[in-house]
Amino acid sequence: MKKVLIGNGGHAREVMAQMGVNLLRFVDDQYVDNNTLPLSQFDPTKHIAMVAVADSKDRYDIIERLPKETQFFTFIHPTALIMGDVEIGEGSFIGAYSILTTNIKIGKHAILNRGNHIGHDCQIGDYFSAMPGAIVSGNVTIYDLVYMGNNSSIREKLSIHSLSTIGMNGAVVRNIEDNGTYVGVPTKK
Repeated sequence: MKKVLIGNGGHAREVMAQMGVNLLRFVDDQYVDNNTLPLSQFDPTKHIAMVAVADSKDRYDIIERLPKETQFFTFIHPTALIMGDVEIGEGSFIGAYSILTTNIKIGKHAILNRGNHIGHDCQIGDYFSAMPGAIVSGNVTIYDLVYMGNNSSIREKLSIHSLSTIGMNGAVVRNIEDNGTYVGVPTKK
């Protein structure tokens, strides 16, 4: 099967740059250009995919529209440091210089962009997005569809509600118990 990307934005181009290859890309019909094919031509019997869209909810929506028999590949950059018992779900992307310590579970279709750090004993849900420099301290639980902006951080032993967004440079020092957007130091809704 041929590896392909679904998406053609900035994150898709970063994925290709970090993989060191130029992959065939599929997009919604209204976004087709000279570098892409319409998503209607995606064939799960010929292609194994990664949805390279940074936004967690958009990535989820695209995957839900794909044929149920679609297979997904995971990419871990060679400079990423994975130290111990780490489980990474299908369709995930672990970018350059990311560090994952031990006893970590990351759900399916997650994105850890460049230079992310995930501490010990973390449980991270599906469709997680961590932009460059995001840091998750040890013993943190992050539910599905969470987005962490550039250089944001989460203190140890916290829980982050699903469908939450942590803004750029945000520092989470308390549990996030309701979905929403949290910004600042410390973060506030």
